[in-house]
Amino acid sequence: MSFWIDLADKQIERRGWNLHKGSEGYHSFVNMIGEAAVEVLTSAIAEREGRFGFEPSSPVVRAGLKAKTELAAAGLTVLELFDRYAAQRIAEKRNRSDGVNQDRKVVEGFVSFVGLNRSVRSILPEHIREWRDTLAALPPKYATSKAYAGLSMRDAAANAKASAARSISPITVNKYLSTISPFLDWCVTNAYADRNPCVGLFFDVKKGKNPRPPFSDEQLRRIFTSPLFTGFLRDGKEHLPGEQKTNDWRYWLPLVCLFTGARVGEIAQLRTDDIQEEGGIPFIFIRHDEEKGQQTKSGHSRPAPIHSQLQQLGFLDFVERQRQRTRKEGNQQLFPELKPNERGQIGAMPSRFLRDYLKRIGIKTGSDGFGAHSFRHTMADMLRRADYLDDEIEVALGHNQKSVTGGYGRVRQGTISRISKMIKSTGIGKVILDTLKS
Repeated sequence: MSFWIDLADKQIERRGWNLHKGSEGYHSFVNMIGEAAVEVLTSAIAEREGRFGFEPSSPVVRAGLKAKTELAAAGLTVLELFDRYAAQRIAEKRNRSDGVNQDRKVVEGFVSFVGLNRSVRSILPEHIREWRDTLAALPPKYATSKAYAGLSMRDAAANAKASAARSISPITVNKYLSTISPFLDWCVTNAYADRNPCVGLFFDVKKGKNPRPPFSDEQLRRIFTSPLFTGFLRDGKEHLPGEQKTNDWRYWLPLVCLFTGARVGEIAQLRTDDIQEEGGIPFIFIRHDEEKGQQTKSGHSRPAPIHSQLQQLGFLDFVERQRQRTRKEGNQQLFPELKPNERGQIGAMPSRFLRDYLKRIGIKTGSDGFGAHSFRHTMADMLRRADYLDDEIEVALGHNQKSVTGGYGRVRQGTISRISKMIKSTGIGKVILDTLKS
């Protein structure tokens, strides 16, 4: 017994534990060391006698062996493997760096839930299920909410349940799973894991539901005759009538998104040299150039003709003033007030502004889906009403078409003149009243 006591004393001193001799905890620790040592000797004797497959009976030894199998080998933690996966996806041009960075944040949250040093092979379906169900109980944006500051996911979920807080949707939970699952598929393919534990654990939610409804003509009329476009009280009170007017991104982003059907982030990232002309038709070059920090969802650049109504409202004059400012100040952004958020998304701030503004003028209520992206859906519907088919609309809106013919040659579909005719044929200019021209 003295041998186990000496060994226990050395461990306690080395680790700096506060275990006093004579205490119950001290005696338990000595007994655990002795118990584990007996199991080791028993196992060695069994192997010497040819009795392999010895199963330890000590709970201490069992727990230690289980922890050892769950511990990732050096260089093979979940995050280290994710970085290899991400590097391969970028090299194969299947993901962009901003998308990978966002995916890594999801994986970091997952790892903090299941264990920082857990091996991928030890992650079981029950671990995924518990993570999924905990996510499903969390309120939207809990990570930035003061009410949940400093709480773990489990504690935040418990608090949210206790207070009957609104939780994130099953669709959002599935988005988290859609980040983890392809990575785990890659782990299986590359022999880091035996199976993907996410299989079968996605929520069964209806696909194809349109979360971003288009605006009606009446809603467009109300938006573009509201104070932001006709005269508002002051900055921060753009929804209240007044004498102040603006000629910055607040005014132009909604209009340009409406007349082009472009995404708000694609317009927010524009530079002054992205407004060009070809064959007498002015157009916006929606650029995908990661070196310049400009990206499109499709990964391709495309033209967006500038509608004559947009020209009459003074957009090209605004562009020229911004070019003159660029020559003086050097900042080539068309909307220099806009800055990327922590996720590198330059469209985040104007998207949030527009959602809030739509609520304040009575267009948006709750989580009805109306926002900046509704302008894009509006253009899609207008093109359909103008008798264009979806494959033609895809070209006008810059969707990434996948077809055999699409893989031939280098020229992108949709000339500037053709897309210009398509947009004009929608009659979209009729929704803008003369008040905006004054």
